[in-house]
Amino acid sequence: MNKNSFFLLFCLLTFPLMAYSETYQGLWIGQVELNKVNDTTSQTSTDTLQPVKHVFDITVLLHVHENGSISLLKEVTMMQKSIQQDDQEVVQRVLITDDRLLPEYDGIIRRDGKLVGIRLGSLAYDFPADQTHVSLSGTFGAGNSIETTLTMDEDHPTNPFRHLYHPDHKQGRQITRQIQFSFDSNQNTTNPDDANFSLTGVYSESISGLHKIPLKISGPFTIQRISEVGKLNE
Repeated sequence: MNKNSFFLLFCLLTFPLMAYSETYQGLWIGQVELNKVNDTTSQTSTDTLQPVKHVFDITVLLHVHENGSISLLKEVTMMQKSIQQDDQEVVQRVLITDDRLLPEYDGIIRRDGKLVGIRLGSLAYDFPADQTHVSLSGTFGAGNSIETTLTMDEDHPTNPFRHLYHPDHKQGRQITRQIQFSFDSNQNTTNPDDANFSLTGVYSESISGLHKIPLKISGPFTIQRISEVGKLNE
């Protein structure tokens, strides 16, 4: 069992699924294997993608709201809270992307004698400083596609062209990333109520601002649902 499979199993055991919803709602996590890139030095076509020598993996986090809206997440913490249901106190699991809200909830695993949440994150992308997630357009599910555009301003703290100790690098360049997830039409299963339900497809991205021409990358992805909580920060 590789570390990604072990981590998914750990989340499934410690953050059990709620009642089956018969939808795609919930938190999805997975890996993209970037295995193709365009040749920026080509004299004929810089749009054609070529296989890479070494595959590069990135982690992606997606959330499908109970109303059907789709979000790309950078970080999320699995927590819980107590609610009254049928005159009884029960525990309800929650997904928190706004760290300012964490003190309002309880953790779900014990560490050093106290309950803490399970934190998931990705280093593959960043958002504007005031955003904890970004919306994707399109339809989630087999045979469909979803997409979004990420824009990193010149003065963003993680802009790769900025350098704290170089006087000429106080301001970066605007970087635009057009991201698309295209789901395969043929999946291993089409039943969202499968406890091990996963989706596969092809990830593609075009990055402008890093080079004089857009950089294009792509590769297969597999995502698995680890929670059916259909809301964020509630």
